[in-house]
Amino acid sequence: MKFFLFLALIIAIVIIIFTFQNHMDITLIFFNQDVSGPLPLILAIPFLVGTIAGLALIVPVWLKKARVVKAQKKQIRELEEKLLNVSEQAKAEETETGLIVGESSQDTSQKDEF
Repeated sequence: MKFFLFLALIIAIVIIIFTFQNHMDITLIFFNQDVSGPLPLILAIPFLVGTIAGLALIVPVWLKKARVVKAQKKQIRELEEKLLNVSEQAKAEETETGLIVGESSQDTSQKDEF
């Protein structure tokens, strides 16, 4: 994360330097229309359009993965609760079985005494 923050800072500094060194106005012709403006602004517009287009392609994939992860986490919680319940039931049955076995061994030892 720190690397990407550092990289973004370096890119921002390079863009600022480029902007101050290239402040001249240029004219572009696009579909027989003349578009005039400062060079950094003319270059920033297609960059922003490309960024928005890229995000439009990536965001649905991110949202789908987020839904899958959320559903899987919910399923994990449910399975953990189920496992805990089964474990508690097994301990309860073990305790009950242990008491019954212990009582029956005491009964047989008492019968031997008589």
